[in-house]
Amino acid sequence: MLGVIRIAFRNTRRQLRRAVLLGGAIAFGVMVITLLNAFTSGAVANIKNNLAYVAGGHVYVIGTELTESGREVTRIGDDQALQAAVDEADPRIVSVHRRSEVYGSLIFRSKSVMYQIEGVDFAREAQFAKGLAVRSGSVDDLSDPRALILPARAAERLGIEAGETLLVRLQTVTGQENVGEFRVAAIIEDVLGFGLTAAYANLAYLNSLIGLGPSEYQMLAIFLADLRDIDTLAREIYQALEEAGTPVERPLSQSQSYQELEAEALGQLFGQAAAAIAKEPWEGTKFSVITLNEMMEPVVAAMGVLDSIALGIFLILLLITAVGILNTFRMVIIERTREIGTMRAFGMQKRTVRSIFLWEAAFISLGGGAAGLVLAGVIAAAVSRISFNSPGLEFFLDAGHVTFAITAGDLIGNLLVVLAISLLAALLPANAAARLQPAKALGTHF
Repeated sequence: MLGVIRIAFRNTRRQLRRAVLLGGAIAFGVMVITLLNAFTSGAVANIKNNLAYVAGGHVYVIGTELTESGREVTRIGDDQALQAAVDEADPRIVSVHRRSEVYGSLIFRSKSVMYQIEGVDFAREAQFAKGLAVRSGSVDDLSDPRALILPARAAERLGIEAGETLLVRLQTVTGQENVGEFRVAAIIEDVLGFGLTAAYANLAYLNSLIGLGPSEYQMLAIFLADLRDIDTLAREIYQALEEAGTPVERPLSQSQSYQELEAEALGQLFGQAAAAIAKEPWEGTKFSVITLNEMMEPVVAAMGVLDSIALGIFLILLLITAVGILNTFRMVIIERTREIGTMRAFGMQKRTVRSIFLWEAAFISLGGGAAGLVLAGVIAAAVSRISFNSPGLEFFLDAGHVTFAITAGDLIGNLLVVLAISLLAALLPANAAARLQPAKALGTHF
């Protein structure tokens, strides 16, 4: 076997120009698929991290209660069962945040715009501002109870600047109209494309406007140290609440009418007050457990489309390269016919001749694949050093930088695909070389 490999390697070096051309085509394909896979994986990771900071956590528990008239309102009043289910001393949990949300009409002078306002305990959520891209103003000091962080789109439509005051007309959780006054502390870039853009206000002040008590809130957001624990912790919280006899559901993980359940759950999560009459009344607070992974499914699906496009381009390039390998090896056989006849005359077996050509194809494909990985690494390192300040891209970036992330499994998988297609392309001419008769091959002249 070592002798076969040595001969194949020598032959590859003898035809270096052809090997470089074929390997270059393979390298380009591997570079494209590696960069796109790494980009989409990094973008998904950045979106998860930024969304986690903005939404306050990785696992969300939303509470719904019934009024005396049987209407649903998003509120967590008695949270004893929830506190028992969420052990804040759990080493997997970094922090636990309480949030409230509402849609309101932001009014400045003669202009108004409807926007979601999310109540945040700025003092406890020290990492909150990390997921925001500040255009003007500052998020360093949010001690003013009436401080408001306003998205750029809303600020532009209102014509308001940081430091100015606006009014917000909103409804309490039970449906009464109310008005509050806010001062714009900072204007941030919008989080585009996922329906997540919101204004952020002081939790206690927002609660006073929407009719919640000082100790009440609408959602508990749990921040974890390791994203791999998200689904496990959500399942444990669900089971603990269920065992405690508390009404609980996992709306985004249930099979029936996923789109409707998603819209309803996200509506609760992002501040739409539930006004419907409950179909099946319950006692106390009904909890809905939602995870960041479930919310990210549409984003992951969109990134999967990019991966599919990259795979399509990769396969097309490989097919073109395979045709090149097939034609090249046919030419090689013609050029080496007398050489093959000589080896066969000295007793070389057919399978050995076939192996030599297949090993040559393997050297070319693996060499090209390795070169493609090196090029992808160099390009990724260079691009990741560039700081991007384009509005709307911040949610895909890590502190303004593109992140490339790819697993060893993906790299090995891509190389195996390249190797398999190259060997298949070389198999037909390799078989033709193995079938050459020694006497006929030695008598051939070109």
